Amino acid sequence: MSILEILYRYGDQNTCRGQGSHFRAKKINQFEEKHKEVLRDQGGRPTASVEVVLQALLYRMREGCTWRSLCIFAPYTTIYTYWSKWVSQGIWDRILDHVSQSASGKLWAIDATCIKVHKHGHGALQSADNQCIGTSKGGPNTKAHALVDAKGRALRIHLTAGNTHDLVASEALVDGYTNRTILADKAYDCDAFREFLETLGLKACIPPRSNRKAPASYHKGHYKKRHRVENFFQRIKEKRAIATRYEKNDHNFLALVTLAAICDWIKN
Repeated sequence: MSILEILYRYGDQNTCRGQGSHFRAKKINQFEEKHKEVLRDQGGRPTASVEVVLQALLYRMREGCTWRSLCIFAPYTTIYTYWSKWVSQGIWDRILDHVSQSASGKLWAIDATCIKVHKHGHGALQSADNQCIGTSKGGPNTKAHALVDAKGRALRIHLTAGNTHDLVASEALVDGYTNRTILADKAYDCDAFREFLETLGLKACIPPRSNRKAPASYHKGHYKKRHRVENFFQRIKEKRAIATRYEKNDHNFLALVTLAAICDWIKN
């Protein structure tokens, strides 16, 4: 199933409806087909199909170009209007929640990766918070946290500032799951997090830190599978708009990372 078919199937009635446009699935709207000669005589800007809009969004995610560069597909204002509407509706989160229902395996992994923020990613209007941007040794960064299944496909994604600890989003990633083994590196070796996993019915496979007086045991064979979450970050960072953050608003960037995760599900 393609991302377009998923968008049509699991979006609400207005998901694929632009301002003043008609909903299209796989064929031209019957009204426009019947009256296309009259509509052509009336003039005006032709409506952009959802297929073209999605193609433009995927192109921008891969190339990391500006919104104005998308005028080769359709008016960039139209493309951004669709994107803004889908983000506000939470359509990408709903699609990821749906595809993640087919998660496989018992060994799931969590981790976080830092994403550099471009200078154009600063300066969000009417914003009192930091938009998940924090300054570290490498400069301004955003940290993306992910939980992946046994095949390295993302189930949940969260954003925090780049100078926050990995544990900040750990509970939100695994909350609601049970009967799984969570693989994580030493950054997640915390008594409170281990107790939280135990209350959920999850097992922890986390190597202890070297300064532990009573280090916990872990399955080294299972821990070797933790590379799957690293592989997930490597795959989505092949897209330039993910490897470097150009979005000013954190909700727009989170939606973009979620879209990359959905594409990773479809590919794998």
